[in-house]
Amino acid sequence: MKKFISGLMVGAVLMTGVAYASGTKIEAYLTSAKYYFNGIEKASGTGALVYKNTTYVPLRFVSENLGKEIVWDEKANSAYINDIGHLKAPKITEVPKMTSYQDGVYRGSFGEGYQQVAVQFEIKDNIVKNASFRHLYYKDVDYRAEKENAKIIDLRTQYEDLINYLVGKDIRVSLKDLYEPGNIVTSKVDGMTGATLRSGKVISAVNDGLNRDVYSYPKK
Repeated sequence: MKKFISGLMVGAVLMTGVAYASGTKIEAYLTSAKYYFNGIEKASGTGALVYKNTTYVPLRFVSENLGKEIVWDEKANSAYINDIGHLKAPKITEVPKMTSYQDGVYRGSFGEGYQQVAVQFEIKDNIVKNASFRHLYYKDVDYRAEKENAKIIDLRTQYEDLINYLVGKDIRVSLKDLYEPGNIVTSKVDGMTGATLRSGKVISAVNDGLNRDVYSYPKK
């Protein structure tokens, strides 16, 4: 007796006796078939395909009734059949296309109400080589120039920690991390100053610089 699973039936149910496989024309025919698992009949909704005295049955139907998981990778023309919950089939996912930025110095800014943030950073092979603030104002107070107010100095340090986090990392991957500044900056500043760490402003300034494209190219 031939093995119960002798092949893979792919495509739609054939209405004629002609099929195509890998660009080759073949003569085959459909036949009705009953499927029994441990003596219990299970309906598949399709018949079986007979080609050169070999019977081909629907692989997914058979695998799932045997308690297996199956993933069909159309691009690789491969079927992955595994025990449920044991060895998962590899995820078939597209690698996201990422913008590649030119090497050079970028400048960007964000301004809204009392808050003024301007940044400058250099990129090489999409890696941030250095980054700094050109402007960092809140209510006409220049945070970069402050030398006496400890709260403002502490807050400036937080902003510097935030933008320095990008240095040495791929800008396309690391920028989104700034949306969770608490994972980068752990120190706290008294909110009585009326200003808090607003990482969204830094992200907007960096994105503005990327959208503007290179401000200046590296000196050769």
